[in-house]
Amino acid sequence: MSLSARVTWRSFQAGALRMIFPGLASLPFGIGFGFAAAQKGLSAFETTLMSLTVMAGTSQMVALDIWVQPLPLVALAVSVFVANLRYFVMGAALQPYIPSLPWWLQPPVWYATVDQNWALNIAEYRRGHGDLGKFLGGGFVMGLIWPGACLLGHLAAGGVLSDPTAARRLGLDFVGVAVFVVVAAILFRGKRDLAPWAIAIVVALAAKWAIGGNWYIVIGGLAGGLYGAARDMNHKKKRDVGQS
Repeated sequence: MSLSARVTWRSFQAGALRMIFPGLASLPFGIGFGFAAAQKGLSAFETTLMSLTVMAGTSQMVALDIWVQPLPLVALAVSVFVANLRYFVMGAALQPYIPSLPWWLQPPVWYATVDQNWALNIAEYRRGHGDLGKFLGGGFVMGLIWPGACLLGHLAAGGVLSDPTAARRLGLDFVGVAVFVVVAAILFRGKRDLAPWAIAIVVALAAKWAIGGNWYIVIGGLAGGLYGAARDMNHKKKRDVGQS
């Protein structure tokens, strides 16, 4: 097995321990989802099972938005796919650092690729200190915290959150935004990121206004990503020409 795919118990423990506090940041968001799921009629078991198997808060919230009976399966699948397209980009960014994973390690890596865990580990990989054991350990902790938080929210829907205005008063509707701001701050690499981020934001806002739905997530991300990729390729080309 290559060094990039080696996992030790010590590194797994280290990754798990350091993910506890970042993972707890998603606790209010999970409680909010559990509350919303209860309002939509999902049982505690269904809510927990969805959160354990999907473990993607944004797409789960998107799914709840269109959760009616009978289920609109095509619309549900398309909306969730769009909301999760960022994982293609996240996986592509991770792949150069772990290029030769054996087949049996690939599903755990896919499962562990969640926002907080990915952001923390990709920053280390870029500095040359990445460790697959830490990545999997962090994913394991997130796989415990997120379903647990969603279950707590579902149970609280019949108790402390039974008041329909309680979630808004407690700020649960803002937690998702706060989590993504923290992730963005971890990934920010300085002035070079300002232009792609600005383009992504402007294009996403324009797409949201023009076509609505969830496509603005994809369109904005693609615009910023394509600009950044084109700029880096042009910079590399000029550097190669200068060295020749």
